[in-house]
Amino acid sequence: MRTSNWRRTGVTCAAVALTAAAMTGVATAADDTEAPQAPVVSSQEYPDDSNEHDGTGSYGTFVIDSASDDVVSYRYEWMGGSQQTLTAAEPGAAVSLRWLPQTRGVTYLSAQALDAAGNVSASTTYFVRVKAGRAAVSHWDPQSNSGSGTDTGTGVTLDAQGPTGTDITSAARFDGTDEAYVTLDSAVDTAKIFSVGAWVRPDALDSDMTAVSQAGFSLGAATNSTTGAPTWSFALPTEGGGTARVTGGSPEVGEWAHLVGVYDAEQHTARFYVDGDLVGTAENTVATGGTGTLRLGAGSDTTTAHWHGLLTQVNVWDRVFVPDEITAAATRTPQRQGYWDLETAPGGRSPEFAGGDPLTLVGDASIYTGTDDCDVNPDCTPALYPMVGSGNLLLDGDGDYATTPDAVRPSDAGFSVTAHVRLDEDTATHDMTVLSQPGEHTDLFTLRYVAASRSWEAVVAHADSAGAPTTTVSAPVAPFGWGQDEFLAVVYDERADQLRLYVDYDYAADTASVTGKDTWTPTGDLQVGRSVTADGGTDYLAGEIDEVHTYAGVLDQTRLAMLRAGGTDV
Repeated sequence: MRTSNWRRTGVTCAAVALTAAAMTGVATAADDTEAPQAPVVSSQEYPDDSNEHDGTGSYGTFVIDSASDDVVSYRYEWMGGSQQTLTAAEPGAAVSLRWLPQTRGVTYLSAQALDAAGNVSASTTYFVRVKAGRAAVSHWDPQSNSGSGTDTGTGVTLDAQGPTGTDITSAARFDGTDEAYVTLDSAVDTAKIFSVGAWVRPDALDSDMTAVSQAGFSLGAATNSTTGAPTWSFALPTEGGGTARVTGGSPEVGEWAHLVGVYDAEQHTARFYVDGDLVGTAENTVATGGTGTLRLGAGSDTTTAHWHGLLTQVNVWDRVFVPDEITAAATRTPQRQGYWDLETAPGGRSPEFAGGDPLTLVGDASIYTGTDDCDVNPDCTPALYPMVGSGNLLLDGDGDYATTPDAVRPSDAGFSVTAHVRLDEDTATHDMTVLSQPGEHTDLFTLRYVAASRSWEAVVAHADSAGAPTTTVSAPVAPFGWGQDEFLAVVYDERADQLRLYVDYDYAADTASVTGKDTWTPTGDLQVGRSVTADGGTDYLAGEIDEVHTYAGVLDQTRLAMLRAGGTDV
């Protein structure tokens, strides 16, 4: 038998057992070939039953124990994870591990026991069913503006708009004065595990500002001690009177950002996320924390660092808000402004997919549909078929174009435009415009073909003025020859401060920084196949255009791949 009455009675009994084995001639550990008994796994927080248990972002303890008295270690692994080893404090002792579930659903822990001779037990599989993470224990938004102990200063107005591309419809405006505050009771002890998140939009960045604070943390904008530039900040007072401060990102006036600070008291770490991205971690952090009032718009001393800007969707959790949750909370979905499939043009007007303003065809512009009789005539000339669907916009380069008053209107997140284009080598001898969006004095953007370099080029102006600064990105035309469908996309990403040009499968073909530069709202009509200039138009395109999409916000690579393949977002 591998078990005995001496199990877990300490070193003395183990020594007695070893002496007895020597006196009776029982085999030593080196001669032991019998596998120990499979371990038993148990957990108070996450029992193996048919129920879901709390929850994503909340730690649980798992005890692994074999009945065999010579087990010295345990191998374990979580579903899909790598194998790990825990060593017992003494032969036959149980081990325990702490685990933080990152997602809701069913997973399992697999464990085996190992004895001193290296024998390995059969595997035990322990199933864990995890609930979604607990809701925030403190929540504030302008629509409710309520809760235990809520008090709102006169420097706060509750009628602003929330960030576009989210389901958040309202925000509060804080005017940066002593009266710009909201306070409410908080049930979170910030000396323990907690997370805090908020959507913030500064209207000024000339001083440090606190968006959310409580005894134990502050979340807001600060000045980079090295560069002097503004940065986002998550700060916690620590034992010994110090401060752990994690910073990152580049705040911009008038631009929304999603901030999340996470303090893990078990790991002694503070992590900071800006717009869903981890920007910094402070290790070996022991926060002093505390309980008390949650304050929006000012620091705990209430006299300095007043928030000047918009604020909404403030949440404080008594658990770890995990990365997937943070990404989801920070996601801004692009809003389609127009989609013209260019399949038909009754009366010279090609309909917009959702009933918006159509594209009006001008000059000899027409919708081309490829037809031939090759199925019955062996001497036929095969037609060149449309790039997507059954029709293309056909332009001859001599005054043909299409236009619509559905302009590209950037949100504070940016804008995106896409189109399929096909050029003929014989006509691609001069510069030609695919798409342009004029304002009063210049174009917000121009997407064009440049003949001298045989390249695609996107130019964005940063103000509606004749001499406005511009940013340009470019990429070569397809290397496999003319007469091919090329998918082009221009993406202006305010969060990443990037202008990106995508060409077919090249994601991104070229990228340029637009840090500190702005977009603006144009007033002119979107132009398809030309640029508008003082003399009425230039750079007319000779070729075909199909599937024009315009968006407020940023198209990600998944949506771009879908549009490149001819799909839609509906």
